Amino acid sequence: MKKETSYSQLFLKLKDYFLTQESFELYKDPSTGVLKTIPHPKNVDAYYESEDYLSHDDSQTSFFAKCYQFAKRWNLKSKKQLIAKYAMNGKILDIGAGVGDVVAILKNAGYDAIGYEPSEKARSFAARKGIMLLNQTDSIESKSIKVISMYHVLEHVPDFEKQIHQIQNWLSKDGILILALPNYNSFDAKFFKKEWAGYDVPRHLYHFNKEAIGNIFQDRFELLTTKPMWFDSLYVSILSARYQKRKFSFLYGLCIGLLSNCAAVFTNEPSSLVYVLRKRF
Repeated sequence: MKKETSYSQLFLKLKDYFLTQESFELYKDPSTGVLKTIPHPKNVDAYYESEDYLSHDDSQTSFFAKCYQFAKRWNLKSKKQLIAKYAMNGKILDIGAGVGDVVAILKNAGYDAIGYEPSEKARSFAARKGIMLLNQTDSIESKSIKVISMYHVLEHVPDFEKQIHQIQNWLSKDGILILALPNYNSFDAKFFKKEWAGYDVPRHLYHFNKEAIGNIFQDRFELLTTKPMWFDSLYVSILSARYQKRKFSFLYGLCIGLLSNCAAVFTNEPSSLVYVLRKRF
């Protein structure tokens, strides 16, 4: 059952430290634990128009971009293994496919995989590598998908409840949803506070922790397991240290990211979490 949401509690005041320096606020819905970015920009696409937005562009050659690409390649292997574990012989849909790397590695392994990506820039990078991604979802049939993956996507969706309803419709019986999301209960989130890069306002329209995911999915999906994304804390912490204009920001952020991972071993609150959920009906 969908909970009535009321984003009534001011949680944090912060800025778009990545691009515009504009001010935003996060409001919390006390019934679910979801945070909402206020205001929601009318033209959110404009906030992605930067060569430094690496998930939509794999052509950058800076040291930081190379570190990002290394982590992405490492994460791709774990993504493939996790998705393949549940896909069996079924069809896989990667939502927010970016430049198509997840789709490509699955197809190369013999899986029936398709990807949806709304960004024209990202789709063009994918096409150059021979990976054709959907630019709309009208062709996806009801109950035709065995596994849907959304790695760092749900936080960007303007109406996540509508998206979840669509996912329910697309998934077959006992279908699997794999979500990866920043965790605002992590050590690095609490350490960096308003400068935590995991908030990434206004590109991230909503923000979640484990409690929030449990609340919004509890009547529709069964949570099978959660898994940490260890590299995310390093990338996010280095970026956060940059936002704070720390000296030796790379080393400083690296240290905080490692501390966050150490803390997560005991608290199970890593910087980013992968949630594996099974459709109830």
